[in-house]
Amino acid sequence: MTDTCFLGANTPEGFRSEYGTLQRDPRIQQLFIVKGGSGCGKSTLMKTLAARAEEYGMAAERILCSSDPASLDGLVIPDVGLAFVDGTAPHVVEPALCGCGANYINLGKYYREAELRPLIPAIRAAKAANAACYAPAYGCLRAAAALSRARRELLGRERIRAVTAEALTQLQEGRLPERGHPGHERRVYLSGVTPDGLLSLPLGEGRVWAIQDGHGVGGVLIRTLADRWREAGEDVILGMDPLDPDSPAAVLLPARGQGWVRVHPAFPGPRQAMLRLDLDAALEDGLSDAVAAGMREMTAMERRLLGEAVGWLRQAKAHHDLMEELYRPAVDFAGVTRETELLCRELFVEN
Repeated sequence: MTDTCFLGANTPEGFRSEYGTLQRDPRIQQLFIVKGGSGCGKSTLMKTLAARAEEYGMAAERILCSSDPASLDGLVIPDVGLAFVDGTAPHVVEPALCGCGANYINLGKYYREAELRPLIPAIRAAKAANAACYAPAYGCLRAAAALSRARRELLGRERIRAVTAEALTQLQEGRLPERGHPGHERRVYLSGVTPDGLLSLPLGEGRVWAIQDGHGVGGVLIRTLADRWREAGEDVILGMDPLDPDSPAAVLLPARGQGWVRVHPAFPGPRQAMLRLDLDAALEDGLSDAVAAGMREMTAMERRLLGEAVGWLRQAKAHHDLMEELYRPAVDFAGVTRETELLCRELFVEN
């Protein structure tokens, strides 16, 4: 149901990564870990491989960079069991057993180091400025998360429990078929706090429930639904919540073309949602005027903090772009292109 996702997220706890799960994905027989610094062509290599795979009629699942959604940090070509991942910080990936289903592609060898040496002070300054922007960005996200927790305290546990229990009865679909073995769970992020704003990635065709959940109480619903379907033998994609990264925000059943997605009002909801459930309205029904007013003010403050976080991430990206501009003239891109074309022949033509 989705051919794009994030495997890392900017969260109130800092950067959270699911990149390590690629080596446990049963669809993947060979993982290529792409190494190299800024501007050396890692994303371009993966974009070229994705386009070439599609030319040969294969599906290409693109993993976007949460610090620059126009850039690729990974690629999965499930038809041939291949995956590629940018294995550099902050999402460092190393082979569990090098040469045994996972190995390196080193694009750092294409730097002309003699040309870079005079630029070291400027590169170091840009890198430090980039890193400095993340502390206030994550501080804003922590403050927004604290406000969300405070709103849940005002609602009260009993109210939340009653509303979510009622919602679960509406979302469950009776007795499920049994396959005799549990399905596989794959964790991704289907939304993100990015320099381009608060993004929700498009889902494919299917039957989708959109659950309005501005107070962040619906994680238990998604977790229950995911466990129920997985135990019945269905493979599930679990979309984690970047604002609460231990809580799932979506579950998709790709083989069935259906899913359930929690929608935070600050993020755009799925366009193809066919069914809607409003947890917020049920939770807010009957609140006193004073409590309702206080919650509206906290919600507005949370939105402002999320906007501030995006602003800091945008500044971080500007400094990263400067690093890339400094590096690119010293990269042998002809060599990168030759290596990319050799990979294409080995992976798609000769096999």
